[in-house]
Amino acid sequence: MKNKQSIALISSDKIGKQMAGPGIRYFEFAKSFSNFFDVTLIVPDECDLKPIGFKIKKYDSKHSSSSIASLVDGHDYVMSQFLRPTALRKIKKKKIKYIADLYDPQSIEVLEQAKYDSKQQQKNLSDFIYYSQSLQIWAADLILCSSERQKDLYVGMMLGQRILQPEVYHQSPDLKKLLITAPFGLSNTKPEVTNKNIITEIFPQINRDDKVIFWGGGIWNWFDPISAIKAVEEISKERQDVKMVFLGVKHPNPKIDKMKIVEEVLSYCKEKDLLDKYIFFNFGWTPYEERAGYLLNSSIGISTHLDNLETRFSFRTRILDYLWAELPIIATEGDSMADLIIKENLGKVVAYKNVKEIKKSILEIIDNDKERELIKNNIRTAKKEFYWDSIVENIRNTLEDNSLPIKNHSWLDFIKLSYCFYLAGFRKKFHYGK
Repeated sequence: MKNKQSIALISSDKIGKQMAGPGIRYFEFAKSFSNFFDVTLIVPDECDLKPIGFKIKKYDSKHSSSSIASLVDGHDYVMSQFLRPTALRKIKKKKIKYIADLYDPQSIEVLEQAKYDSKQQQKNLSDFIYYSQSLQIWAADLILCSSERQKDLYVGMMLGQRILQPEVYHQSPDLKKLLITAPFGLSNTKPEVTNKNIITEIFPQINRDDKVIFWGGGIWNWFDPISAIKAVEEISKERQDVKMVFLGVKHPNPKIDKMKIVEEVLSYCKEKDLLDKYIFFNFGWTPYEERAGYLLNSSIGISTHLDNLETRFSFRTRILDYLWAELPIIATEGDSMADLIIKENLGKVVAYKNVKEIKKSILEIIDNDKERELIKNNIRTAKKEFYWDSIVENIRNTLEDNSLPIKNHSWLDFIKLSYCFYLAGFRKKFHYGK
C-alpha cells in the first residue's frame, strides 16, 4: 500500500483555545487534511488544543527560518501565509512543493491597517508586506485565494513579476493548476452549545428575550462599527429589546496592537451612554469553542465596513460563522460576501455608512418570522460549499493531479526581492521599534 503524502501547515498566528482567523484556518485545515495526508501543524507558540489525527510542533519564533526549515524537512508539501526568504530558499532547494496561502490580501489590507501611522511608517510597512507577498508568489507551486476578485489581483501581481511567462501559461491556460480559490471555511457539523445562557451570564443587563445583534470578530480599522452602533442607538429610542454584542476587542495574539478605531467606538458609546446598556463588548477574546453560544443566542450577525479597496478584495471570515449558525446577515455592499448574500437571499445588504438602512434591515428581520425562516433555509443550502472538508478536497484534487506547472524560478529575482524585503523590514523596525 502506498504511503500517504505528507504536508506541513505553518501557522504564523497563535493556535489555541483563543485564536483569530489565521489560527482557526490552520487548525481546521489540519483536521481536514489529516483524512488524506500525514499532517504536521507547525505553530509559533504553545498550543493548548489537542491534535486529532495530526501532529503539532512548535517553531522558534526568534529563529523562525532555520527552525521551520528543520521541521518541514522530509515533507512533500508546505503551506503557509508567510515564510521568510531563508526558509523559502531552503524549501525550494529541497524540492518541497510550496503552497502560498494568500487568502488574505495583506498588501491591500495594510493600507487601512496603518492609515493612522506616520507617512514614513505607512510606507515602510506597506513595502514590507508587498515584498513579503511577492516572495510567496515567486516561490509558490500553488497559490490559494478566497474569491474570483482576489484571483484577478494575484494574476496582476504575477504579471508584474513576469511569472506568467508563456511556458507557465501554456501548462495551465485557465491557471487552475497554479491559482485556485480556497476561502475560509466552516464546520459541516451543527454548532452545539454547552452554555445556553452565556450571553446573559456575561452581560446580565441583557434579558433572555432581547434581540441580540452580533458582531462576530475583532474591531479593525477597515470596519465601520460606528454605523451599526448608531442604528442600534436609533432603535433604542423606540424600543429597549435590541442589544448589540461585540465578540472581541483585543486580538488574542499579544503581538498585534489594538487599533485606533477601538478607541473611537468606545468613546462614542460612553459619550452617548450606550455602553453596557445597549452596546456590549467582550474586552478579551472569546474562546474558540464558546463562540457557538453567542451565535445561537443572537438574532442577526452583522458586518459593516468602509468604501475602499480593502473592501473590494476582502473575504469577511466572520460571516462564515454566521452561515454556520444559520444566522441572518446584515452586511455592507461592495465585497464578494455581499454579492453572495444578495444572490442567495441570506440577509440584507446595505449601502456604506447608511444608518437608516441598517436600522430598517434589523427591524425587518427581527420582526418578520416568515422572512427570517426563509433566510435560514437559504443559508442551509448556501453554506455547504464552504465546508472545510470541501475546500480541502479542492486543494487535494489539484495536488493529486500531479502536474503543477513547472516554474523556471529566477534566483536573481529572488535575490532582488529578498534584498528589498530585508531593507523594508529594517526600516519598519527602525520606525516602529518592533
